[in-house]
Amino acid sequence: MMRTSLDVAGLLASVAPALGRRAAAPLEAPDRRPGAASGAPAGAPPAGAPAEAWRAALLRRALEEWGVRCREPVALRALEAFGVVSARGVEVAVAADLPGPERALAYARCVARLALHDDHQFATWFHYRPGQAPPHLTPAERRTGAVVDAMARALLAGRPEAAPRDLLPAAPAGSAAASGLLGDCSRALLIRLHRASSALYWRSDSYQALRATTPMVRLTSRVHELLSGTGASRAA
Repeated sequence: MMRTSLDVAGLLASVAPALGRRAAAPLEAPDRRPGAASGAPAGAPPAGAPAEAWRAALLRRALEEWGVRCREPVALRALEAFGVVSARGVEVAVAADLPGPERALAYARCVARLALHDDHQFATWFHYRPGQAPPHLTPAERRTGAVVDAMARALLAGRPEAAPRDLLPAAPAGSAAASGLLGDCSRALLIRLHRASSALYWRSDSYQALRATTPMVRLTSRVHELLSGTGASRAA
């Protein structure tokens, strides 16, 4: 039975570590336990597969394991992919003729769309092939496409944290949280920093590129740790 409420945070946690290992070094033996967050999903592609084909297959199988119906129709010409979110569940379609790198990116863009979308609402999206986007696309639609593309490339590198946290599905809150004035001020500042980062990410291609660099990822992760409830409680 297809899910109507997709756990995108769990989906990202299931694929990001394996994608990161594949990007950095030869892939380790996949963890084949269903739902294991520290490795590849059950039924992951073999380690010897070409890198981009491996990534595409991993993302498709992960989407299917988390309740998304995936198809690869041959009739798509102007589109590389599209998706539908409705009360019946989530469906994505990726053009069957895409070569390995484009197919992997197409699936990653679909995951990014799901991360940005509240799947309790009906939605459709269309990802066009290069040069095929219709002229009537609004500036907001084009900007959304740029954000989706940046998030997808970060995911393929195994680093979804290279996108602002406000754009990612919320992970379960930690059990420890700072209380009192210091904790409240820290969390208020953290919320404002996240909102500012998200606003810049939506408006600036340069900031998207900067946000994906290793030093920036480390800096933002450290700031989040220090200002979050858990980090503040340790510092108190």
